[in-house]
Amino acid sequence: MIGYVSGTVVYSDSQNSVILTASGVGYEVHTSTPMVPNRDTALFISHIIREQSQDLYGFETADDKKFFEMLLDVNGIGPKSAFGLVTHLGVQQIISAITFENVDILKSAPGVGKKSAEQIVLSLKDKINKLELGLAVKENPVKTGAKVKENKADAFLVKETLAACQGLGFKDQDVLPMIQRHLQEGLIQKPEEMVKIILKELR
Repeated sequence: MIGYVSGTVVYSDSQNSVILTASGVGYEVHTSTPMVPNRDTALFISHIIREQSQDLYGFETADDKKFFEMLLDVNGIGPKSAFGLVTHLGVQQIISAITFENVDILKSAPGVGKKSAEQIVLSLKDKINKLELGLAVKENPVKTGAKVKENKADAFLVKETLAACQGLGFKDQDVLPMIQRHLQEGLIQKPEEMVKIILKELR
C-alpha cells in the first residue's frame, strides 16, 4: 500500500496531479487544488484498491488521511464524497458539525446530500469522541519551512483565481495553464493581480 509520496509535480489540473518521485516513478494522485508544475511536494496517500481500479488520494497531513478513511466506513459515503468533505470543510469543522449534529455544514461539501450528512452524524458521533489524531514526523523547518509556506501560498492563489474566473464565466481548463505559467515565473503573489493579468490575456 502506498502511504506517502514525495517528488516533483510534472502535471496538475483541478482534480489530479502527477508527482514524479526520485526513483523515476510518477504517481497520479487525486488533489483538491491544482498544483504548480516543477515544484516539489509531499503528500500523505490513501490508497484505494477496487476490483477494477486503484486510486490515490493525497492529503497535506496524516490526520486528514485518517479522517478520510474513517468517513469511508459510513454507509453511502464513497471516496469522492469523503475527499470533498475533508478538503472542502477540514477535519475540525467536520468534527464540530458531527458533535453538534449540524447537517447543513456537512451538506455544503460537494456530493453530500441531506441523507448522507445525517448518516455521517449517526455513524460517527460516538466514534469521534474516541478519535486519536496522531503526530506526524515533520521535515526540518529550517530546510523546508519556506517551501511549505510557498506551496500553501500557491494553492491559495490558484484556488482564489479560479473561483474569480469561474464567476466571470471562464472555464478552469482555459484559465489553469495560464495561472500555472505565471506562478512558475514567480512575479505574481496576489489573486487580484493574477485575475487582472488573466483577463487581459483572455480578452
